[in-house]
Amino acid sequence: MELAQAQAHFWQPPAEGAPWWTATGLGARLDMAAARHKDEPRNLFWKHAAWTLAWPLADWALAESLLDEGGWPRSLAPLRHRFGAQVQFARGDVHAALASLNALPAILGDDAGLRASCLLALGQRQEAVEALRRTVAASPWSTGDWLRLHDLAADRDRAVAPLPGGVCILLYTYNKARELDETLASLAASATGDAPVWVLDNGSTDDTASVLDAWCERLGRRLRPLRLPVNIGAPAARNWLLALPEVRRHEYLVFLDDDVSLPPDWLARLGAAVAAYPQASVWGCRVVDEANPLVAQNVDISPASPQPGGQALLLPGLHGAQPDLGRFDYLRPCVSVTGCCHLLREADISTTGGFDIRFSPSQCDDFERDLRLCLAGGHAVYQGHLRVLHKRRSGSAAERSPAEMGNATANTHKLLTKHGADDLLRVQARGEALLEGDLVAKLRALAGQD
Repeated sequence: MELAQAQAHFWQPPAEGAPWWTATGLGARLDMAAARHKDEPRNLFWKHAAWTLAWPLADWALAESLLDEGGWPRSLAPLRHRFGAQVQFARGDVHAALASLNALPAILGDDAGLRASCLLALGQRQEAVEALRRTVAASPWSTGDWLRLHDLAADRDRAVAPLPGGVCILLYTYNKARELDETLASLAASATGDAPVWVLDNGSTDDTASVLDAWCERLGRRLRPLRLPVNIGAPAARNWLLALPEVRRHEYLVFLDDDVSLPPDWLARLGAAVAAYPQASVWGCRVVDEANPLVAQNVDISPASPQPGGQALLLPGLHGAQPDLGRFDYLRPCVSVTGCCHLLREADISTTGGFDIRFSPSQCDDFERDLRLCLAGGHAVYQGHLRVLHKRRSGSAAERSPAEMGNATANTHKLLTKHGADDLLRVQARGEALLEGDLVAKLRALAGQD
């Protein structure tokens, strides 16, 4: 009670109409928050505002300044330890983060997910499992901790497996010669065997052709370039690749963006997801900013139900509101995964269909196809133990042109027009059933281990 009262006392937002509420631009808001925190170091509002803006930009100098002991009243010391653990882990000081967690009083509880991440980083796997077990015993509503506990106990976080059939890797690109070159270098360095790689040049006018020529010399017949005279958009490019007879002869097809960095075992990680959930039709991964991997761009997607008089489509946004400190390290079924790196089963394409060209030039076409899959009784799988780095930034650090923002808004409208409230309610119900069934099965598996 005393801690709650202290939080309320030291949370002092600026008055209505103050410059903070009308400031625009990430840099201006960050500078203002930092300056106001310096003037009011004991005001929790400015600590929160500065941290919210600092971590996406990896501004650790500002983040560290928020931990200065002189800026924290004695009554808020427990909050300082909890906040400090996040900052310290985010900037890579695992020992300091663990020390801050150890300093938390029992009344405040433990951040088991962060503790598990610290222990895993130190190679203390069994201790991480026990930390999660203690937390779920005390807080059985902590779904994320249950999911992580299951995967750690079952070694799913380390699982790799070959795909049960041939695979073809597909990319399309437009005027990203440098990014494509780096992506192909990452792909060539990964363990993909002799899987063929098709790259569709979507009418590029930069050095893309030269990049592809150079990689043809390195990869030989594995690389199959296609060059179109104009940009036909993302969904049409995907459909073009799907229509190639040589592509459809493979049991599995992977689509990759042209600006990603892949870990060496990425394909085997997707293979492990197929082994765990062979009845699914799409398998995806966790995508983060390459410049700052704490920024999670996409995790598993299972929409919430439309609200009367409110937004018709509610997508989970927890991953974008805080740094990715391990809370999304799990494998489970869902409604949709990002198209940045996703695996399809060839046999399902004829049933579900390709990508709707009404969502050209880009945005929402992969999500809309997953919705169709869900409405037909299928589902996707999220492989959170595979992290792919995306060169294009997201969230508050991203820069989007008015045209890009307008296109995203228009395609969202098309999505809601194509799939009305009744369809979205069915998707929401299907998503809830998937998550509940999976969680119950994992709880039973953990109970059998005790």
